[in-house]
Amino acid sequence: MQTTINNNLRVYQVTTSTGKQAFCNITELNEVVKNLETHAGYFKVFHFWNNKPQRLSKKALDTMFEGSQLKREFNY
Repeated sequence: MQTTINNNLRVYQVTTSTGKQAFCNITELNEVVKNLETHAGYFKVFHFWNNKPQRLSKKALDTMFEGSQLKREFNY
């Protein structure tokens, strides 16, 4: 899967327990999680702020989706 990163938006990294990873923006996050064939509890979502990754909690991730007026379509 190929994603296009918009540097004006927040960047997210999805890492699976098997070592697969992908970078994307919030608009593509649902699709990336689906394409990586993740299972709830076996992947992590990181948010990059000031070039440093910060792991997102479920609550923080929901807040990011609400702020973007999108719906989270995966279990985290």
